[in-house]
Amino acid sequence: MIAITKYPKGFDLDRQILMYWLMYCRAPGRETLPGEPVDLGEIGQVKEKDWERLTPYSPAEPSR
Repeated sequence: MIAITKYPKGFDLDRQILMYWLMYCRAPGRETLPGEPVDLGEIGQVKEKDWERLTPYSPAEPSR
């Protein structure tokens, strides 16, 4: 997938749609639990949640 998007010579809609389709195909084929980590083959690791909110509309603040 990196070869498709790493150094594009110009925007190519067909390649962009192909990239999105390949990412969709790698998604889990089953229901996942809330907060369950899902590996999509991305580079790096899932960052732990280090913030909290009092309500869904409150700004996020670092955890203590």
